[in-house]
Amino acid sequence: YKVYTLVNLMQLDGKMPDLKGFHTQDIPLPQQKSFKVETFNGKPYKTVTWSQYVMFPQHSGKLEIPSITYTGIVGMRNPYIDPFEAFLNGSAGYVEVKKEIKAPGITIDVEALPDRPANFSGGVGQFDITASLDKNEVKANDPVTLSVKINGLGNLKLIKEPKVEFPKDFDVYDPKVTDKTRLTASGVEGTVTYDFLAVPRHPGKYEIPEIEFVYFDSESDTYKTVKTESFALNV
Repeated sequence: YKVYTLVNLMQLDGKMPDLKGFHTQDIPLPQQKSFKVETFNGKPYKTVTWSQYVMFPQHSGKLEIPSITYTGIVGMRNPYIDPFEAFLNGSAGYVEVKKEIKAPGITIDVEALPDRPANFSGGVGQFDITASLDKNEVKANDPVTLSVKINGLGNLKLIKEPKVEFPKDFDVYDPKVTDKTRLTASGVEGTVTYDFLAVPRHPGKYEIPEIEFVYFDSESDTYKTVKTESFALNV
């Protein structure tokens, strides 16, 4: 949402409502707005991006972003204002005038994803996956940690937990999830790490197979599969 103004805009309040059909996150912008001058309809306006959101549509069809009414406060100079009234308004010679500005709504046509593979992670964007095992040799009943990292750009906060096929006689605990992502205008970017703690109960030679991550590549419009290496564990 970008505002153009010819007056002294002191404040502007308005927020995206909770929308059905979208997962919405707002991008933090500086509280102190820095205006630039742009020519619009032949006039030099002061302009700035006031608020910005990244929206992930959750189903196909025509989805509506409604209009938003922003309430602004404009500082108007008045040479005839009473000095005491000016003092109450916080500045000599200015009065605060409220003004409502309506931003138009938008209709977005969301296409359905092609037939989804059974092991689809829910990821849409560009991703890769890596994994590491903290030990390759342990005693029975000693824990090991398998760290799985998914890195990329897209809907990282909406992906499913990667599925790891540990040997049957391992006790496996819910992973510790570390989120090192940041929100950008292109989506969520960074790394989500899943640390799986597993305890082998019996001696032997085991294999933890490769871990697959299936996502929809938004650049090539195809499903892609990336994999980790497999791991040998001597107990």
